[in-house]
Amino acid sequence: MKKVISVLLVALLIGSVAFAATPGNRISPGIGFIPVQGGTISDAQKTFRMVRYMPATATANSLTLSADTIVIWDTNSDDGITVTTTTTSGDTRVAGVLANACLTPDPIGNTAAGDRNKRNWTWLQTYGLADVYVQDNGTLEVGQAIGCSTTAGNATSGVTWGSATGTVQGVAGFAYDKTTGTSSNTGEVFVRCQ
Repeated sequence: MKKVISVLLVALLIGSVAFAATPGNRISPGIGFIPVQGGTISDAQKTFRMVRYMPATATANSLTLSADTIVIWDTNSDDGITVTTTTTSGDTRVAGVLANACLTPDPIGNTAAGDRNKRNWTWLQTYGLADVYVQDNGTLEVGQAIGCSTTAGNATSGVTWGSATGTVQGVAGFAYDKTTGTSSNTGEVFVRCQ
C-alpha cells in the first residue's frame, strides 16, 4: 500500500512540474476573440477591415488615396463603413491607416449599397505595425501618441489633445521611430483604432 501511495505521489509531483513548465502559448487563454496569426509566430499581428472611400469634398477630380494614408470615419455618409480624410489635427473620428491605395468613387454621391463592387473600396488597418504618411515639417517622436494632422491623409505626434469640445481627442496609436516629415515621407507606427 505504501508503494502505491509513493508511486501516486511521484506521478502527481512530476505532472505538476510538467504543467508549470508548459509555455503560455500552449495553454488556452480562455473564451474570447483570438485573431488568426498569418505567417509565423514572430510576425506582428494586424487587423484589417473593408471600407469605402468618399472624398471629403466629393468632386469628380478628387485625389486617389495611397496606401499609408491616415483616414477618419465619414460622418456625412454616416454608415460606419465609409472613410475620408481630414485637416483637423487630432480628429476624434480617426479610423486607421489604409493598407492599400483606393480610387475615387465613380460616380460621386452613391450610398455604400450603391457603391457595391465599385472601385472605391479598400482595406483599412485598424491594429498593428504600419507605416503612415507624416505631415510635412511634422515629427513623429518615439512612443508619442499619433493622430491626424492639418494635412489631409498625414499623421503627426505634435497634437495637443484635450479640447473642451471633444472633437480633437483622436489617438490613432503611437510612433515606433522618430520620423521627420518631408514630402512623401512615412514613419513606422503601431495603430490602435479598434
